[in-house]
Amino acid sequence: MKPSRRELMRTLATGVGLAVAGGLVHFLQRTRLASFPVIKTPYQKLVRLLRPPGALPEPEFLAACIRCYRCQDACAAGAIQFYTEKDGSLFHTPYVDPAKAACDLCLDCGPACPTGALKPLSEMAEADMGTVELNEDLCLSFKAKHLRHQQSLLMDLGREPTEVEALAERRGPCGECYMFCPLRNGAIKLEPGAFLSPVIFPDQCVGCGMCEHICRTVVRGEPAIKVVRTRRLAGASPLSANQTEVWA
Repeated sequence: MKPSRRELMRTLATGVGLAVAGGLVHFLQRTRLASFPVIKTPYQKLVRLLRPPGALPEPEFLAACIRCYRCQDACAAGAIQFYTEKDGSLFHTPYVDPAKAACDLCLDCGPACPTGALKPLSEMAEADMGTVELNEDLCLSFKAKHLRHQQSLLMDLGREPTEVEALAERRGPCGECYMFCPLRNGAIKLEPGAFLSPVIFPDQCVGCGMCEHICRTVVRGEPAIKVVRTRRLAGASPLSANQTEVWA
């Protein structure tokens, strides 16, 4: 039976509508790809940010992580965040940024992971997120010690006390990184004396970022202590500051 004119018009309108819709979807998709391009080498993003405690080596972690967000649900400290679409294949995978919120090493994220991308840990010292570096020029405790030393030299030369003394007293010692460290007396110790200058032991540090987080709060600027991503090579123990994972 020959189709009527009305049926032909309806078929034509449907075809035109599908073509317009397809063109619109294609346009929006191209716009989306332009805004969030796929990153071919995403591991450069991991130079600064850290994986949660118990994370597998990076290639195995990316293969095992199903982006379920259960580790974030288990993180009472709110330290676990997730990469976004603009981060390519890292999208929906968890990380910790001490500049925003540090990991308190509660170790609840490992048992919450259903695939073993985050291994359950029994002790804080088993975590392997990174380690820390200390910039003595920015540390208030080291500054106070250096200023007091300068004042002592001036007095030895027979010169009158200066503003250096008042400045040293006003800034005073800090030691907050030590107080907030979950592994204090292991990863961080205090130098004997009145100035509470921190002494860092990278082989004992697990990189939770608690020290960096409080240091940012105290100095209100560039922190004196920072977490750096140096994780153990497969089978290597203890952690060496010169050992880092190598990714393809």
